[in-house]
Amino acid sequence: MPNGFAQLQVDAAMVEKLHRTGRDIPTPVQEQAIPALLAGRDVIARAQTGVGKTLAFVVPLFSRITAEKDFVQALILSPTRELARQTAGEIRKLAGDTGLQLLTVCGGRDYEEEKRKLGNRVQILVGTPGRLLDHLRKGNTNLGGVTYLVLDEVDEMLRQGFEEDIETLLQLIPQTRQTMLCSATLDEEVRKLGRRLTKNPLLIDIAPREATASTIRQLCIKVSEEHKAEALETLIRRVNPFLMLVFCASKERAIELNDWLQAKGFLVDVLHGDMSQTRRRQVMENFRKARLQILVASDIAARGLDVEGITHVVNYDIPHDPDWYVHRIGRTGRAGNEGTAITFYTADETRWLQNIEKKLAVTLERQNLAGETVRRTMKPVRARKKKVIRRGKSAVGPNKRGTKYAEASRKQKPRIKKGKAKAAER
Repeated sequence: MPNGFAQLQVDAAMVEKLHRTGRDIPTPVQEQAIPALLAGRDVIARAQTGVGKTLAFVVPLFSRITAEKDFVQALILSPTRELARQTAGEIRKLAGDTGLQLLTVCGGRDYEEEKRKLGNRVQILVGTPGRLLDHLRKGNTNLGGVTYLVLDEVDEMLRQGFEEDIETLLQLIPQTRQTMLCSATLDEEVRKLGRRLTKNPLLIDIAPREATASTIRQLCIKVSEEHKAEALETLIRRVNPFLMLVFCASKERAIELNDWLQAKGFLVDVLHGDMSQTRRRQVMENFRKARLQILVASDIAARGLDVEGITHVVNYDIPHDPDWYVHRIGRTGRAGNEGTAITFYTADETRWLQNIEKKLAVTLERQNLAGETVRRTMKPVRARKKKVIRRGKSAVGPNKRGTKYAEASRKQKPRIKKGKAKAAER
């Protein structure tokens, strides 16, 4: 079967590298973005995690820069250090013998080591806005030669308050460049930034339901808040996942649940934003190598976390934002593999479940903890009460025109005493 990337005008050497890494069939976002970027166009792509956005801008990158120039030519900004490292990993897989040098700059890494490497030949720079600005202010590097700019998960960068940092960085990058914006949403802030950064861009819109429905089985289980931890224990013992990722609404909830599961004897650890970089790296390494069976995480892991073999994702706390639901469950069912996403919800949270289903045009399968399908119960529709108008001792409904009183009322208005008339007017 012919390689699908060859039909996108990708050169033969890159097609062979993609084949060696198991990539032969491009995803929808890659089919649209790669030819446009290779042709020199700007691109704005709305697509959820897990649909191949990273490869969509990494593949064209190698044809837009050269190893002959020993300065930064490609800049990729990420909202989190985890996503920055994973993007760098994808680039390294394809760099091969190109001679291009890559550096990742983000919090939690050795600053002096980054500074030393920036002084050498670096053509590709991947980083978070804050750390990169720190290097620029101290003169450790400059962005005057950047011709290829990518803002990955730009909506999350704006959500985290990086707008001012992005504005500062843009003033240090040449206006003549190629730009790609990747975002899970296209709200007004993202659109406004896109209009400023791009020229005649190709707009790619991959709907959330298209990104997840084909490979992820989506279930929901009704639980009580006071017995939610016991419900998760029952679920784990029943499905016996290879790797399970459990999302909690906050750092505190994640820590508490992790301690509870450890006490039950599970191979489990926790991931949240206040952990040191060394500790986070150790936890992720253990999870990737299946030394852990379960990872409990706050939403820090919802974007950018790419671990092969995650068979189950559990929304221990149901997300109130449909976009975050998609980010979370996108950790499973990746690269064409099948996965299962299970959402716990309480009676009071039914409206959030219905909001997810409505906004994403999906229907989650209802199950109980035994894995049995539960029929969706519909609330009975109450009959509308007929409006009743009381006049004196008789009652006239809207459909009672044939009554003796109604006939009389049409012929003659009821007499009202003057005193009562004023009260009626008031």
